[in-house]
Amino acid sequence: MIEYVQFFPTLRCNKSCAFCFSQGLFYHDFPEERIGRFIAILRENKINSLDILGGEPFLYKSLNKLVKKAIEKDIEVTISTNGTFINELKNFLKTFDKGSVKVGVSINESPAEDLLQIIKDCKLWIKSVISKESLPDVNLLEFAKTSGIKYYFIYMDALKKRDLKNSMPFYEFMNKIKEYEIFFPQIKPVFCKAFIVGNSNYRCPAGTEKITIMPDGSVYPCYLLARFEEYKIGNIFKDSLSEILSSPKLEIFKTYDGNICHNKICNYYEECRGGCIAHSIIHYGTHRKPDPRCN
Repeated sequence: MIEYVQFFPTLRCNKSCAFCFSQGLFYHDFPEERIGRFIAILRENKINSLDILGGEPFLYKSLNKLVKKAIEKDIEVTISTNGTFINELKNFLKTFDKGSVKVGVSINESPAEDLLQIIKDCKLWIKSVISKESLPDVNLLEFAKTSGIKYYFIYMDALKKRDLKNSMPFYEFMNKIKEYEIFFPQIKPVFCKAFIVGNSNYRCPAGTEKITIMPDGSVYPCYLLARFEEYKIGNIFKDSLSEILSSPKLEIFKTYDGNICHNKICNYYEECRGGCIAHSIIHYGTHRKPDPRCN
């Protein structure tokens, strides 16, 4: 059963980060009048966790209404922001107490001092994308450690061929985590569970543990596939969730026949499911090849 929904109420953003999946995608913002029905659908289907992403969520004018409706229905809310809309962030945090919504701030360059003060005072999370050319700033790590802030290292998506040169194999990413953990134990890695999916019998959690919902209500197994119409599995306002989750398009995520990666010297070979299916589709046009970041 679906544990959480990755929801994109807007893809508008005031930045254009090279690693962002939404480059070239366009949707109108999620209609405010549909918020009530959207939250009701989640509740009816016993989905208790809503991850609000973007774009930049603080550019969505009805963000407070969306969060309020979700909280009223006992849905846990997490928001990821780039932290550039300081006043909006301050007002939001005054409206919603620390226990009702979790906020993560993506920091991939030198942060403003007033943003760091908000993070410290409100115990927000920090998230940074990790690549060969973008390793975490030691001062920021020290700040997180001394302030008691959770710090998430995100394994970089490589959506274009040129991105593969800057990305690193999964085992190198995990080795970096171990190196930093010695001095900064609060670090948490974020990566596609198709690398290490645990005891589950599927290749990837997309469409099994999570789904992605775009601003027009269209549903995809994973946000990385939102530019591929052929991987759309329904619309949350037109199809029942049971119909959506029964889509034959999800079989490639549910079926695991053994690790298709041939790198047997990798420390994670025995656990790995071949990596992110979406990356294989984006770069090779098929799910039958291993994650290109590891090749």
